[in-house]
Amino acid sequence: MRTRTLAIAAAACGILLGGASGARAQDADEGPAITARVHGTFVDQRGGAGVLSGDMFIARFEIQNGGVVAIGRIEGSLADSQGGVLGLVGQELVLPVTNVQSTCNQLRMDLGATDADILETRVHFDSETAGFDSRAGATPKAMGVLCAAGELLRKKPVAADLAKALEGIAATLRAQGSAGR
Repeated sequence: MRTRTLAIAAAACGILLGGASGARAQDADEGPAITARVHGTFVDQRGGAGVLSGDMFIARFEIQNGGVVAIGRIEGSLADSQGGVLGLVGQELVLPVTNVQSTCNQLRMDLGATDADILETRVHFDSETAGFDSRAGATPKAMGVLCAAGELLRKKPVAADLAKALEGIAATLRAQGSAGR
């Protein structure tokens, strides 16, 4: 029982103190993913600046209001201005996508700022950068879809075509994660 309690405490500290370390380690078991470090701010009950720190694991891409959005799960913590943890976060977040770049090995995109309700608190998320590097190991994990996305991007695609290409990359990564389990 004591070992289990220590393991739970260590996992919570990893998420709270390291943010990415605990969440990324868990995600690595699930396979490759398009990820971003996320940071948000809010006004806490004392009128101070509270923060949200965590990681986003992008699951899919869609068109919303005529633009491409990334939809993923954020894992992290919400803390008040005094550093007190208000709760661990594990919920879906939608962020606008711009400035997508792809080579046969890497994907990079900017995620726009947005406001979202997290643990019943209105949080403002800063602009971030998301990406994926397929070069882990000897063989690129998503070379075909990354190369195809790079070709498409050279042609200045419309939003629907870009969303379809990005969703193809996400689907390939999901399939690889499923195959590894």
